Amino acid sequence: MSTKKEYRATSAVFFTFFLLLAGCNTILGIYFNFPDILRESAVERFQLFHENQAIIIPTYYLFGFSAFLQVFMAVMMFHHTRSGKLLDLAAVTAGVVGGVFQILGFFRWVVLIPMLSDEYRNGEVSRELIFFLEKYSNTYFGMTVGEHLGSLFVGLWLLLLGFVLLKHRGYDKKLAMFGVISGLALMIQCFDVVIRSAFLSSITVPVFGLHVLWVFIMSLMLFRKDDTFQSMRVPLWLWIVGLVIYLVNVVPTLG
Repeated sequence: MSTKKEYRATSAVFFTFFLLLAGCNTILGIYFNFPDILRESAVERFQLFHENQAIIIPTYYLFGFSAFLQVFMAVMMFHHTRSGKLLDLAAVTAGVVGGVFQILGFFRWVVLIPMLSDEYRNGEVSRELIFFLEKYSNTYFGMTVGEHLGSLFVGLWLLLLGFVLLKHRGYDKKLAMFGVISGLALMIQCFDVVIRSAFLSSITVPVFGLHVLWVFIMSLMLFRKDDTFQSMRVPLWLWIVGLVIYLVNVVPTLG
């Protein structure tokens, strides 16, 4: 049975995750045209990266740290909701695997890309080789491992955890269903890098925003929990605040 302190600790991890994702996305959007820059040419990425690397590198480091928090969130929620059923194990496994994939994707920007950027500007290595290595790292570690597999398994975690929470009387059923919907949407959207769908690519931010919004609301609800079976309903004001935050961050990207 979980204690109030344990719920507060989990709440802190969730809220830190929310702040990191919201903050890093905003900063990279301003200084690195993220996430659209990932679909541009290597020359454009190197140029923009070199101009703002003092901001981009530490921001990506924090982004990578949020992936570590994804692992902690999955394990902590397993601790709070475990019932000895296979669904619990499947959920925590998906959450941990998703976090690991995202770690591999994010941290290439901390070490590998800065090295390639320096070599590109120094001219000591052929640009063809540098472009190949950058394209390989971006396509494999970025788009395939980080974006596709990372999002696929994080979405699966949200989906399975949502079903777990639906069966648990200590959690709001609407919030649990919101997790199911967010997870399913994330699992579908992540196939944009596989089938090269313009539509799926265009809804990246709205779908990603659903995930972040779920984390935000869950963090506040966990903070209010005192024990395992305390029934908690998300108040209307929190749904409204969450919706406003979502719209403020998503609507500007739709133009």
